Amino acid sequence: MANKAGSALLAVGSDRSPSRAREDYVKAIYQLGAQGPVRAAALARYLNVSRVSVSKAKRALESDGLLERAPSASGPLRLTSRGLRLAVAMVRRHRLLETFFHVALRMPLDRVHAEAERIEHVISDDVALRIAKLLGNPRADPHGHPIPYADAVPNRGTLPALTTLRVGESARVVSLDDRDDRAVAALSESGVLPGVRLRLARADGNRVYVRCGRRLLSLRRAHAEMVRIGP
Repeated sequence: MANKAGSALLAVGSDRSPSRAREDYVKAIYQLGAQGPVRAAALARYLNVSRVSVSKAKRALESDGLLERAPSASGPLRLTSRGLRLAVAMVRRHRLLETFFHVALRMPLDRVHAEAERIEHVISDDVALRIAKLLGNPRADPHGHPIPYADAVPNRGTLPALTTLRVGESARVVSLDDRDDRAVAALSESGVLPGVRLRLARADGNRVYVRCGRRLLSLRRAHAEMVRIGP
């Protein structure tokens, strides 16, 4: 059972319930570092919260057995096996919900992330897996991120961004970072989606120009940096 005092600390300064806050923290720690350690400062930036909030959350997560106890207050954050299982379950629910919204409900790509964030906390693993079966057990969500069906997310390593291409080089879009809805909307409207092949035509200041078939697309550099590519 969660430590009551610790759980209360997780919800300080937010409108989230203790259980939702706990799930958000472990998922964020996992997404930042997979199975490795994460620095508190990086977690605070990722969740847009204060270092004080992260310190309170750290103590609560340790009390709940979701985070290893660090030898010092400034030590990195590392999930326990229990915390890792919870984090992967949250990732699975989130990505299956995104896929359901986009494929079954035809929701625009820029809306599915926020909707999944709201609902992922109230469905069970059983419901998530029933959604997966309904959709034919998809391997990736609409942003191109792998959907885990075991206790770990398939490790692709760190994929390079579209901005790393040299002029004349081409690559396939593997995934889109999904935390900026406006950027996702702009990329989706341009047709920059997982599976599409792009060739870098030129880069000029804050714009990146790519060929997509016969079309020449002009992308904001900040948006191009959100596009992850593979061979």
